[in-house]
Amino acid sequence: MKIRQISLEQCFEQIQAGDVLVCVNRRLARSLSGQYASYRQARGDRAWESPDILPYGAWLARLYADLAEDLWHKQSGDLPGLLLDEFQEQLIWEKIISESGAGAGLLDTRATARRVQEAWALCRQWKVATGEGQHWQAPDPAVFATWARSFEHLCKDAGFMDRAGLADCLAKAADEGKLTNVSGLILAGFDEIAPADRDLFEALFRRGIRVAALAAAQKRPDACHVGFEDDVAEMRAAAIWARNRVESDPDARIGVVCMNLAEERSRVLRVFEQVFYPSVPGFADPVEHPVFNISAPPMLVQYPAAAAACAILELAREQKADVAAWSRLLQSPFLAGSQNEYHFRAVVDAALREQGDFVVSVPRVASLARSLAGSEALPVLSDLLQGLQQQARDLAENNVPEQWAKIFVQILDAAGWPGQRSLTSAEYQSVAAFRQALERFAKLYPAARSLSFARARQIFVSMLHQIPFAPEQPEVPVQILGLLEAAGQEFAYLWIMGMDHEAWPPLARPNAFIPSAVSRALGLPHCSPERELVRARQITARLLGGADRVVCSWAQSDGDSPRLPSPLIAHLPEAGQQEFESENKFGTWISLAGPAEMEKFWDISGAPVPAGAEVSGGTGIFRSQAACPFQAYGRYRLGARGLEMPAPGLNARDRGNLIHSALEGLWRRIADSQTLADMDEARFAVYIQEAVTGAVDKMAAHMPETFTPGFCRVETDRLAGLLAEWINQEKNRTRFFVHALENRIHVSVGDMSIRTFADRIDRLEDGRQIIIDYKTGSPSANDWFTDRIAEPQLPLYSLAIGSEKLAGVLFARVKKAKCAYLGIVASEGLVDGIGCVADDNKLAPDAGSMAEVLSGWEQGLLELAKEIASGHAPVSPQSVNKTCRYCDLQGLCRILEAGRENQAGPEGVQ
Repeated sequence: MKIRQISLEQCFEQIQAGDVLVCVNRRLARSLSGQYASYRQARGDRAWESPDILPYGAWLARLYADLAEDLWHKQSGDLPGLLLDEFQEQLIWEKIISESGAGAGLLDTRATARRVQEAWALCRQWKVATGEGQHWQAPDPAVFATWARSFEHLCKDAGFMDRAGLADCLAKAADEGKLTNVSGLILAGFDEIAPADRDLFEALFRRGIRVAALAAAQKRPDACHVGFEDDVAEMRAAAIWARNRVESDPDARIGVVCMNLAEERSRVLRVFEQVFYPSVPGFADPVEHPVFNISAPPMLVQYPAAAAACAILELAREQKADVAAWSRLLQSPFLAGSQNEYHFRAVVDAALREQGDFVVSVPRVASLARSLAGSEALPVLSDLLQGLQQQARDLAENNVPEQWAKIFVQILDAAGWPGQRSLTSAEYQSVAAFRQALERFAKLYPAARSLSFARARQIFVSMLHQIPFAPEQPEVPVQILGLLEAAGQEFAYLWIMGMDHEAWPPLARPNAFIPSAVSRALGLPHCSPERELVRARQITARLLGGADRVVCSWAQSDGDSPRLPSPLIAHLPEAGQQEFESENKFGTWISLAGPAEMEKFWDISGAPVPAGAEVSGGTGIFRSQAACPFQAYGRYRLGARGLEMPAPGLNARDRGNLIHSALEGLWRRIADSQTLADMDEARFAVYIQEAVTGAVDKMAAHMPETFTPGFCRVETDRLAGLLAEWINQEKNRTRFFVHALENRIHVSVGDMSIRTFADRIDRLEDGRQIIIDYKTGSPSANDWFTDRIAEPQLPLYSLAIGSEKLAGVLFARVKKAKCAYLGIVASEGLVDGIGCVADDNKLAPDAGSMAEVLSGWEQGLLELAKEIASGHAPVSPQSVNKTCRYCDLQGLCRILEAGRENQAGPEGVQ
């Protein structure tokens, strides 16, 4: 059968006569529906029936439903089976695979099921006889053939109809005269027709039903190809070109086709938003007045309302979540009370981030909320959390999907989802799509029968991960499309990105479950390079013939790999980049700000410290002032803090605190070096075990979710081994007494007075003292002698004691296999490996005594104190890589924006 080609006008006339227009995809169906409306308006019609324009899959499903209804009314004994949707079919494949011997060792049954489902659809559409012939003896095809037989038997026994078999089923029904509600059929956008689909069209034709196809546009475009330095430059040029076309020809349809839009969507969207919606008043608003539409939408689960609903359902069963999930929920506008309790919930969020545990239970969050704000300040949140705890007791039994869907709704209603505030249009549509997905989930029976809550939720969330969703938009001038979505579309202007020689024609992607020889013999899609070349030529010809002006672009390099234009566009005239760069009348928001010279103002000072006022922060403010004055001012004067985010297990600070606590407990028992030397190994082991257990128990009280019994055992063993290793360092010292542990110290530097704590102070037999600071990382005593005293903590302690009493200043590096003392001492032999200041001082070669060392420190600390007191606060980090890496004030100083770390002014960064 040769399908008759008709024009668009003829197509619309036949639609008026009752024919159905079947499109290759949903986007083309929407586009042609809009064009049909314009056609009727142009004819002067004021009202008309909705045109019968459908995507191909929806048309097949409607035909099948009509067939079933007709046979039921006729009381035919040969009723068709239940039509499976894609999720029901996927669950059946998962069940078959997981219960088979071949599927037992699979890591991801769901992903395998999707790939098998694709192979099955290919076999049905291209009439492949699975399992027949020697080619099917290879491992993957053989196991697929076994699964396929199981699927066929299951569907036959249960009375199911799979969607891949619809065309074949309907073709047989047409031949038997059972399809009575089709008067005429028009096809649109089909580059190729699979054998099963062709059989259906031929069967309809044999029954006297007219079958036609909308002729592809055959324009003779003004076309060219152009290369750009890289893909970012290419995207930007396309965006600028599209914007200029909108400005010069507002009524034109403009298309931008991206070869791999699914992978590049976020980058393409960002570039187009920068060009179309610059941050300057007077330009189009992306929400109220969109100018472009981009396809390949994200999955429904990625939208905030749907994500919040999924988190609520997970909490209802698990009764715990990680802090990041709690943070999103507490700040979510889609929960009851979100507006009235917003500020108190933010306080709870901040406290959760600081408590240390990575995973936190519902009861603990409820307790934390009561302790911070009181139940009277958070009544809605308190009720919500209490309701979640009560619901957990009702989720133990198995249910069918329909019943679980009702329970899901009850849980979400109890949480007040989707909130009380008015939803935006996009939010409203995403909520509606979520409810539709829930209805589809409820209909999974009988493909899914008795399910636990955890399994039901897993299946439902998996569905949300597979449902693409984009809010409906009005018709816009610019359409950004993927390659397949451009099928059948016509434009006044068209830009095709990514047409380099490696991307186009694309590589072959044969399905591993179908033998390669079979795929090639039948010409299955993506089966071979030759097949891809033929297909690429068809698509290229269609794209080039679908617009009046076409630009084909390509990136000249991908990293270090050079690129050439695709051989399928190499025959087109080559344009120069300058032709498109010269059109950049808009650029980014920076260029839109205008070429005017900007006045520069260097603000490097904050408010000075009032006379007599005490500055909080202890030694930390000196450390920050030395590293970056702005950091010190922001953190300790303004009280600015970044929100923390716990990670699994213990962070470096937690591990350091454990060591501090364990060593404090140990030395409170031992007290001096002589007691340590006289102690036998058994007693020493008991002391270590008690100290470590006390430290672990103390931290476990604050982090109960982290310190499980197993975790406590592992951490206790680790700490005990580390303490035993460290104590060997202590045994090699001259006699000492532990004078103070976690001792509060008052230090005055100039007009500043600070309060802080010393980890440990030892007293020698002659009365002198050694200050010790425990470190579990990689400390360096060199940091005491930098120009701005990068580590001022021990120098500040030293000033409080004075040079006459000070015998040494030491870092105690308590680190596995690297335990050691680092620092300086006043006389030889006090600590192994530490030389005397006067005899061997590589750290401070110009200082001949401890008094001179302290004098140098005092001068440096006085300079820092003066800066702090005066409010000196330039953004001037000593090292961007080191100082800024873990700083939480980058959003305040903005040093890393657009490379500003290199734009230093007279005393810092602008």
